[in-house]
Formats: sequence, structure tokens, C-alpha cells
Amino acid sequence: MDLITQLPFFSHLPAAAAQALAAAFETRPLAAGETLFKQGAPGEAFYIVQTGGLSVRTRHPDGQEVTLDPLGPGDCSGEMSLLTGQPYHATVTASADSVLLRLPKETFDRLTAEHPALITELANALLPRIQETQASLALARLFGQMDEAMQHRLQAQLQWRRLDCGEVLCRQGDPGDEMYIVVQGRLRFAVEEGGKRRDLGEVGAGESIGEFSLMTERDSPQNRRSATVYATRLTDVIVISRAVFEGLLCQSPELLLRLTRRIVQRELLLSQEARPSVSAQVIAVLPARPGPAASAFARQLADSLQSLGGTLYLDPSRFDMLYGKPGAAQTPLGSPASLLIDTWLDERERAHPYAVYDTQPALDEAGLLSPWALRCVEDADILLLVGEGGADPALTALEAALTATHTRARLELVLLHPAECPAPSGTLAWLAPRQAGEFPVRAHHHVRLGHAADFRRLGRRLSGRPIGLALSGGGARGWAHIGVLQALEEAGLEVDWVGGASMGAIIAGGIAMGWPSQQLSDLAARFSNPKKLLDYTLPYASITATRRITALLQELIGETQVEDTWRPFFCVSANLTRGEEQLHTHGPLWKAIRASMAFPGVFAPVADEGCVLIDGGAANNLPIDRMREFCPSGTVIGVNLLTSSPVPGPYDFGPSLSGWQVLRSRLNPFARALKAPNLLDIVAGVVYSNNCYRLNETWRCADLLINVPVEAYGLLEFDKYLQVIELGYRAAKEQLPKLERAL
Repeated sequence: MDLITQLPFFSHLPAAAAQALAAAFETRPLAAGETLFKQGAPGEAFYIVQTGGLSVRTRHPDGQEVTLDPLGPGDCSGEMSLLTGQPYHATVTASADSVLLRLPKETFDRLTAEHPALITELANALLPRIQETQASLALARLFGQMDEAMQHRLQAQLQWRRLDCGEVLCRQGDPGDEMYIVVQGRLRFAVEEGGKRRDLGEVGAGESIGEFSLMTERDSPQNRRSATVYATRLTDVIVISRAVFEGLLCQSPELLLRLTRRIVQRELLLSQEARPSVSAQVIAVLPARPGPAASAFARQLADSLQSLGGTLYLDPSRFDMLYGKPGAAQTPLGSPASLLIDTWLDERERAHPYAVYDTQPALDEAGLLSPWALRCVEDADILLLVGEGGADPALTALEAALTATHTRARLELVLLHPAECPAPSGTLAWLAPRQAGEFPVRAHHHVRLGHAADFRRLGRRLSGRPIGLALSGGGARGWAHIGVLQALEEAGLEVDWVGGASMGAIIAGGIAMGWPSQQLSDLAARFSNPKKLLDYTLPYASITATRRITALLQELIGETQVEDTWRPFFCVSANLTRGEEQLHTHGPLWKAIRASMAFPGVFAPVADEGCVLIDGGAANNLPIDRMREFCPSGTVIGVNLLTSSPVPGPYDFGPSLSGWQVLRSRLNPFARALKAPNLLDIVAGVVYSNNCYRLNETWRCADLLINVPVEAYGLLEFDKYLQVIELGYRAAKEQLPKLERAL
């Protein structure tokens, strides 16, 4: 009893708890050289050394073995496993004949239920030891094995610093008087160049920063931080001052070589264009309102991400099971045991490309984020706010609670729909209150539970690997895009993002709404009779009034907004009032498409907020550069309709040209016929010239440019849709293997 109550772990316990604890211990003799337990074995008990001594060794994942402080009478072992339920982190062997007091884990769990003060006292008393162990492991990763005396001296001079998500550790240009070792969490480097910030990379647990500054003279120009370093999640670091660092190198000069090698390796890594993540991309799923739908979504998302790489899925009950401690998920972030939980999560995140955390139950009785939800939010790279499409779109209590966190994660909205839902609607009501303020939604997704294709698309977008398809203009020649889509479907290539110009905008709009290639072919049949579409009028702004095409678009698309499409969509038009390309990413879908296809001289322009909009082909006929902006790290496929100039010549006319003169020459069989381009040809020639110039500048934005030779067909030959579709299909089948080899 006296030995136990004298331990710092239990010295402040109430008498009843101390008495119950003392009665629960049992005696365990251990002969010299005998192993008490091995690293990785289940944490079954807590031990106190009564007589004798123990040696402690731990092995890192890289195979390096580190000897920790020996244990003598009154020292304890196995306490972290007792507290957390985790396997033993070290191998413990008797260095002499010893007698130990043993407390089984099951007994401890029962006692903590009866006397909650036990867990609090143990956790508080363990914090220095936890930090000491974590520091020993971190120093060994950085410097290698050190003798015990040096390790003790160094440990005594270390400082610990905890950074909230987004908190700055050091700024570019600051004096470099400290180095840092990441115990758990993540740090990101960013540099300011010309008033703009550029992220360089990240470091995670076990990595160090700031060594280079400490290896330079204090007053030299090199002794300045080359980048700003900030935490991207809750992060613990060890701080080593210049004085401590220089003293360490004086005692062990060989450490300088190890540090130099690490610096060189890191600089090489940061210079690479594509750098591997230091740990999983963490996705926290937050229910807009409590309910089973968000949890079902989280599980299906995790299953879908498995195809892109190993995925860690956790909810509170699964965390408790894997962690080995009932109720551990709701450990407050300020608890001493929280450091161990963060470290446990960090280790598993580094072993997986993706992690999906279900935060439910997200709010406690006070309307604040539960400890588990708060931990997930502050650990996340992406927050998915999950709502049900037909539910109340008003801001929720959970969103109000988010504003009190330190997270820097990107917030995106997921709207769930029934499996049989033909088309989303009402998206604007969800987005409008969430696109401004302190914590705006950056993107939105429409998903049907049970639709594997929707989850695959979401997974590719979240992981930065979407497939974007950009379609070009070309009038009736644009039906070739349908054949390209048929070939993509046969190849199993799913399109995640679509955009286009002119006729390409019509096809892209259909794809965005989820129309398969056959439905688009049916659309082409409806367009096949120009006489039913072209309502000729007095050629003031155009030769057609464009009422029929407008009515057809409204009939096909209805009230669907751009925000309501299953796949994200954009199209481009030319804004004549402002003299610039206009990007359409919101508003009525039919109107965006109508503006994009308003070929000058043929179809009437569109008035929009006081501006005059015409065909997107006049500004950017194949917007692959825009698609690359939306899919910077994804795969971009462009479809280029190869045509020849509409004014090929040779022509024969003078410096002045009258339409009556041309007409007379053609009606008079004895007169020499004048060969001259007509107004439509000239307008088309202007667009063609602009397209050639633009494509020469942007073609490198595409991973694959499918070229379809459609010059044999005219802009208004809508009745030739079957031949044009077949032409697009054959061209895509021939050229898609180039992309498949590159992927």
C-alpha cells in the first residue's frame, strides 16, 4: 500500500481509490535475463518494480533499436498500454533478479469505472513520461543511437510546443535560432514571392526543420528562415535552441554528417514537381443534421477510395475497438492521453493514402463539437458537409460550431439523393448561405447512395485525379463528340468534369446531366432537320430569330441550374460588351448553353446583365485551358474538330465588292462569275483564325487531344449526324490508346 501511494501516479488519489488499487496488485517474480514482455505484444498489465531492475529497448519501423532509461525500484512499466489499450511500445527484460507488482488491464478498467479519479491521475502523471518517450524516439530518428548520459542531458534541455491548426511556427526572414522536430502532426512550408504565397511541401512526424539555419553563423544572411512554416493540423514539436544544438555537435561531431545528409535529401524532395504526401489525405464527414445517411455515405466513400489506395476508415466505435480502449474516441483534446491518441492516428495515417473519419455523434448536449468530432475536424484536409437534397437547406448548429475551430481544411458540400433521383434540384438554396463568410463552401457534389459511379467520381475529385472532358464548337460537326463519348464509355473511362464551347457546350451539358451517348444521339435526331430549327428573319443581328432552338433547349433542360448537374459543368461565350471570354459556371443551364452556341450572324446573341454574349468559339473554341484550371492535377481530354479554313480561295474580286455584282455575275451566263467569300464564310473565317491561334497556345494543357477530321461536313448539315457521330467514334477509338498508355 505504501509503495503504491508514494508513486506520483497515485499519490493524490482518494483513500478509497488508493485502497482498492493496492488490493488489486499481485506479485510477479522475474529472473535476470527473463523477458517481461516484447514490443508489439498486447498491453495486458501494468508493472511496478519492487526490487531489482529492468532494461528497456524499442525498435523503430526502419529497424533501428534504441535503449531507453533503465527502470529500478519504484519505477513503472506498461502504464501507457494500460492507459491507452495499445500494444507495448518496447521490449522489457530483467537486468537482475527482480520482484514486480502486477496490475492486470481488466482489473484496472474495472477500478477506473468505480473510481474515475484513477484515470485522471494516471494520465496527468504520465504526461512527462509520454513526452520523454516520444522525444527519445524522435531524437533517435534524427540523430541515431546516443549514449544514455548524452540523451539525459539533451532531454533536460528540450522544450515542447503545441501548435493549433494554422498556427505559424516561424516566418520567412526570421532569425534561425531554433530547430524543430515534429513529434506528431504536419508542418507546411510556404514562401512569399512577389506578393504571392507558394506552398513548397510538408513534413510529418519524425521529420526536422531548421537545422540549416543553426549550422550557419548567427549574424550571417543565411541565418534567416527561407520559408514560413505553419501547422496544417494540431501538431506537437520539440524545440532545440542554438546553444543546445552547438553543445550537442561539440560532444558528437559525427551528428553533423547525418544532419547534412538529411538536409540534402529534403531539398531534393522539395525540388520535385510531384511530391508524395507525408501522410493520408484526411477526409472528415460531417452531417449537416444528425442521421444515418451521413454515416452510410462515409462508409461507402471509404470503400470507393480503396480502389485508389488503402483507406483508413474510423468512426468512434471502430476507433475504440482498434485503439483498444472503450470510450477513448471521446478523450478531450486537452487531456494528457490526447498526445498518445494523436500519435496513434498519425502512425496509421502515414500507412494509408486516404483516411475517412465519420464524426457522428458530432455535437454534444451543449451544441459544441464532441471531442471525437473536434479531433477529426482539426486533423482533416477536407471537410465534407453532408446534407440530404430534399431537406431544409438552412445553416445548421454544426456549421456554427465549426467557426470556433482552428481548422484550415477545405469545406465542401455533399448533397445526397435517392437512388432513383432523375436530377438534382434546389442546389442554390444550399449554396447561397454557404458561399460567403468565415468558412465558405469551396465546391459541391451530388451523390446517390448506392450508385458506385457517383462515389468513384467523388473519390477522383477529392483525390485530385478527376477526368475532365473539353468539347469544341463546330456547328453540326459537333455531333462527333457523341461518337467520342461512345468510345470513352466502351473504354471504361468515366468523365468527372465537362465543359465546352458552342456545339460542344450542348453535348457537355447533356453529359453533365447524366445523359448517356444513346440519349445524346436521340437529341441529334431532333436537331436533324434544319428547317424545323432555323427560323429565318430580317438579318439585322442574325439571319435567324433563334426562337426554335431556344424553345428546344428550354424543353430539354427545363429549370435546371448549372449547379444542379450531376457532373460539374462549364461553358464559355464571348462577351462583346467587355471584350473578353466569359465563363459560365452558375445560373440557368439552358441560358449558358444558348449563349455559348450563338454563332455570330447565324444565331441571335444573348443579353445578360446588360452585356451582349455570342458563340464561345469566338473567344475560346476548345477550352482545354479552362478545364486544366478546374482539374490542375487530373487528366484533361480535349476533342478538336479538325477543319479547314471556310475561306480557302482562290478568289477573284476587286478592291470593292457589291453583293448585287456577285448576284448578276451568277445569273448572267455570259458574264465572268466572281469568286468571293460570303458574309457567313468571312465570319466563320474570323472564328477559325482565332481558334487556330488560341489552340497553338493551349494544346499542351490537354493530356490527350482527340482530333476528329470533320472538314467534309458543313456547319449547318445537321441531317448528317449519323455520319459525323461515326467519324468521332472511329477517331477516338484510334487515339485513346495513347491516353491509356500514359495513365
